[in-house]
Amino acid sequence: MSYLAIKLGAWVVSGLACFTLLYEAHKAPDSLPVTTGQVTITLTSVVPTTAAPTTTTTMPYKGCMEYLNDAIVAGWPISESPTILRVLQRESACNALALNGKDSNGGSRGLFQINGVHERWLIEAGIITKLDDLFYPDVNIEAALHLWHKVGWSAWNLPSE
Repeated sequence: MSYLAIKLGAWVVSGLACFTLLYEAHKAPDSLPVTTGQVTITLTSVVPTTAAPTTTTTMPYKGCMEYLNDAIVAGWPISESPTILRVLQRESACNALALNGKDSNGGSRGLFQINGVHERWLIEAGIITKLDDLFYPDVNIEAALHLWHKVGWSAWNLPSE
């Protein structure tokens, strides 16, 4: 088959698929859920109350294992993998934009929930220029590694298992 025939065939198949989807989408559903009385929906915001860092590109979603891999690449010892994963899940649920503004230590930011009290020495170490830099996963991982080298896991006050 020629290249043109393959392209034409792919175009026809794609067009038919779109037509089928659109044709099915215009139909009304057979039955609607029945509600009686008032329905109340409570929405809880997961957006930080302070502005997150603005970027020109969107960050792709990563899961805990990808962030663990990023931590190992950044210099964390592989032997610390179970604890790293435990802290990532416990502190931020692996959400790079996690913010605990109620933390009395200047708020906690990012994957490892780095406290605001560390701002000065993180700036002096050249890791951040402002606290909101901790919303970037790579910066947060580096800051956590720097903190871990200074005080170990005591900074995260992990309960014993």
